[in-house]
This record gives sequence, C-alpha cells and structure tokens, in this order.
Amino acid sequence: MIHLTRQEQALFSVLEQNRGRVVPREELMEQAWGYPGGRSTRTLDVHIQHLRKKLGTTQQIETIYRIGYRLAG
Repeated sequence: MIHLTRQEQALFSVLEQNRGRVVPREELMEQAWGYPGGRSTRTLDVHIQHLRKKLGTTQQIETIYRIGYRLAG
C-alpha cells in the first residue's frame, strides 16, 4: 500500500481523471488545491516529484515542458 499525503492524493486524482490528456499547471493547481490560475509556484513540481518517487514505475507522470503534466494512458 502506498501512503499519499492529502495534497498528493488530490493531485493524483486530477491526473487520473484526465489520464492521457495534458493537464496545464494552472488547471492542476486549481482543481487539486483550489489555487487561483496563473499563480506561479514550485509546490506543484515538488509534489509531482514526490508522487513519482512513491508510485515508482506503476504510474508514469510525464512532464510536458512549459505546459503541464500527463498521466500516461
């Protein structure tokens, strides 16, 4: 069993609901945490890094440079 924090779970949930689709950074932050769009922060990058480490290769989270992230389908 993999233990995710509340924020990691919210982020993964948004990626899972949009599997295969590139989710822009602003949309991820807004849907997962309620942050207003356009807010620039490294928080998202850090949580993605933690998710990747915890999930290993079972779920591949792809970075789409300067746009957002995608959960591989």
